[in-house]
Amino acid sequence: MFISLLHDKYKAGEKVDIKQPQDFFLSPAHAFCLFMLDNQQMADVHGHDFDELVIVRSGSGFHIINDQVELVCPGDFFFVSANDIHYYEATNNLSLINLLLHKQRHFRFIQNIDELLGNVRAKAIPDSRGIFVLGEGELEKIVLLTEKVSDRRDDDFDDIYFSATEAIILEIISVLYHCVTRKGERNRVDESVRQKMFNYVRKNYTQNINWDNLCEDSRMSKRTMFRFFKQMTGTTPEQFQHIYRLLKAQELLRITERPIKDIALACGFINASRLTESYKKRFLHTPSQERHLSHSITNQ
Repeated sequence: MFISLLHDKYKAGEKVDIKQPQDFFLSPAHAFCLFMLDNQQMADVHGHDFDELVIVRSGSGFHIINDQVELVCPGDFFFVSANDIHYYEATNNLSLINLLLHKQRHFRFIQNIDELLGNVRAKAIPDSRGIFVLGEGELEKIVLLTEKVSDRRDDDFDDIYFSATEAIILEIISVLYHCVTRKGERNRVDESVRQKMFNYVRKNYTQNINWDNLCEDSRMSKRTMFRFFKQMTGTTPEQFQHIYRLLKAQELLRITERPIKDIALACGFINASRLTESYKKRFLHTPSQERHLSHSITNQ
């Protein structure tokens, strides 16, 4: 719904924030751009005329892509293609590694990288991302590799530069590929206690989570757990779960025709009235108004 309207507006010449390659890529010879972005704020809805591979270094938030909501936290990675529309919501100290890939340029020395990227892209989708999470060692390795590329930004863009930087890009993608090709529970071996806790909330946000039991299972005191959530999300565990439910309700209001009462129950609210009350408090309009707005946009 929302996505097609933005593209229609863009094609009609109306002002929509579409990021352009010339604002990011270092030279006309670059097929890639790699950088770290600290403290990613809640950005406006935007698109870009290039593909983007995003790796979460630290912090947390919600990534809304094509109206679908995903919790993101350290070790997560995902693709945003050139025809996607996305933004971030409820971020807290969110630090990202961004690998931008030009649609019409080729790497100078790497061949068949599209095949490797395609394998990673096919796995790094919302339904699978809860399984494929970089371990702390893997994430640290990617951070160090990214810094190596950043350190070479002032070099001449000659064959020595591209052979070194493209080799680093290939190594980063290889780490991601190794992650997505692990089998089943093996992928969780290297997860930290904090990653496991976030993944639990990701899968069970609609349920009444027993935080005491979760602390016990995670071998973490309740005080430590609350401090962790405050550091990572800026809120208490209960507040974070509440925001998660509201954003998932917003997703269903935008992309489905399900009755509001069904959406309320599906997202963990006891009834439609409770959803409406909380929804209006956060978004300043009701679920019915959200749906009406989405329909109005679609019918323009």
